[in-house]
Amino acid sequence: MSNFRTRAKLKIGHQSKPAATLKPIVRNVVRDSRLMLAERPANAKLRAQEARKYTLNHLEELHSQLRESCKKNEITYHRTTSSEEACALISEIIGQRQRIAKSKSMVAEEIGLTNYLRKQNKEVFETDIGEYIVDIEGQGPSHVTAPAIHLDRHRIQNLLNQAGLNVPDNSPLTLSHAVRNTVSDFFQNVDVGITGANAVIASSGRIMIVENEGNVALGLSNPPIHIAVTGIEKVVQNEQAALDIAQVLAPSATAQPLTAYTHFVDTPSKNQERHLVFVDAGRTDILKDDRYREILLCIRCGACMNACPVYTAANGLSYGSPYMGPIGAVLSPLLWPESFSDLPDASSLCGRCSEVCPVGIPLHDMLLNLRADSAAKQAGKKLTEKIVWLSWSFIFSKPRLSQGFAWLTKKILRLFKNLRKQTPLDPRRMPRTKRSRDAEMLIPLFEKESIPSKKQTSNQPSSLLEQFRVQATEVGFKIENEATTHLEKCLVLKATGAIAATGSVVFVEKDPFLKKLMEASDVTIMLDKETIVEFPSDAENLIRANGNALIMTGASRTADIEKKIVRGIHGPQNISVIVK
Repeated sequence: MSNFRTRAKLKIGHQSKPAATLKPIVRNVVRDSRLMLAERPANAKLRAQEARKYTLNHLEELHSQLRESCKKNEITYHRTTSSEEACALISEIIGQRQRIAKSKSMVAEEIGLTNYLRKQNKEVFETDIGEYIVDIEGQGPSHVTAPAIHLDRHRIQNLLNQAGLNVPDNSPLTLSHAVRNTVSDFFQNVDVGITGANAVIASSGRIMIVENEGNVALGLSNPPIHIAVTGIEKVVQNEQAALDIAQVLAPSATAQPLTAYTHFVDTPSKNQERHLVFVDAGRTDILKDDRYREILLCIRCGACMNACPVYTAANGLSYGSPYMGPIGAVLSPLLWPESFSDLPDASSLCGRCSEVCPVGIPLHDMLLNLRADSAAKQAGKKLTEKIVWLSWSFIFSKPRLSQGFAWLTKKILRLFKNLRKQTPLDPRRMPRTKRSRDAEMLIPLFEKESIPSKKQTSNQPSSLLEQFRVQATEVGFKIENEATTHLEKCLVLKATGAIAATGSVVFVEKDPFLKKLMEASDVTIMLDKETIVEFPSDAENLIRANGNALIMTGASRTADIEKKIVRGIHGPQNISVIVK
């Protein structure tokens, strides 16, 4: 039995079966993601795919351009060849500093950064709510965007109480705020902030980081050192490419219009230093193989996991890799062939993963190729197996012969199913040829009539301003035509513009402004209605080419506990937008 099968059998056989927790969650996410993507431009997925393909075709050219841009922005550029080299470099940057606030980063998970630094007696604190919970549990994340999706609220409450948080009840609100308060306390005195990066823009040197909770904003603004760690494939050509990716990332990942905060990080503030660490760790070799190079298009949205029946049944922890689900079944054997060569078999090859991928990665083709590679390596080692498969190939290449063989096999199975002697110790029979199936798993992923697009409904907003009002209210902004509160009691910000389809407001500041934003509880935003654009992909002129930019889509929030949305994590709680 393979390693995956062993782990999956243990998870599926556990009293709290993974499918019972995951199935209702992921099916809703898949459905809502489709609805959300239907409200984007018709070519949104194609634009994101082209942006990522440009990177793969011009990788070294973009990195060369990025080095120069980083110099202008006073960001220190690093490129490492292996996980060990990356960890050693980050440790060197940290030096004697002890308190490290780490936000969610799949590449940091991949290289084992947290464990590496803890072995050096560093105090590494996971500041993302889901990551904090699975760090306590000790098994690691089970999903790339929802690390604790495999845990129900009862288990989470027990874990937090074991960690000394003394949580009185298990409502998602109480649990989320308990972690939030602990994280906020840690940020009061922190030496280093470590984040990931969703895209790094070669032309300007900006780092795009998306988040919901506000812990990244604290990690960017509070510590004297900020380190962003990511894979070498995350560089993109320009702001337009980054926006094209952001436009499909949040809808595909969590069925949101955009994440609460989309950061475009530029020059560090005074008395702060910023490091950008790229990790290769086998990516260059993958890029050379035409069959698998497009796996590097991945934007880590997790849509393939949400749609995968094997992932839903087995739980992400069954994969044993930092990358799970269909993307993990392809990427893990390419990065670590000795450890995860069996993962391509963890698939039904139904093709759902390829259908939902927002950048068009042909995951099912890659899974087949990896299986073929594995079979080729085993060729000649098992003579009996080779004879069986050659016979199968011959029989099923002849239609009449294959039909006769299938008929004979069916008759034999029916004959022998009753021949096994039953005893009290072994009451088994041969299984019936027609097994019952889980009807839920057989429902088509996309049903044209059952999930209509919101665009087909009536009472659609008649203007960009009206569309912005509707969407901004949905994400938690309070829309006003004139000031109804005393502005001197709150932080007042002037927006560069807004995005109608997502209800977002856009800021660009030459001087870093995140710190004062995150310290404010009440914020009033002044917005000129003439600066509203329709889609995120239309916002390139709003974020411009220099300065720290932020696209804010409502107050901070989390859905890390049973995918129940809890608003008001870090940063302002009450946000008013005055439109003039």
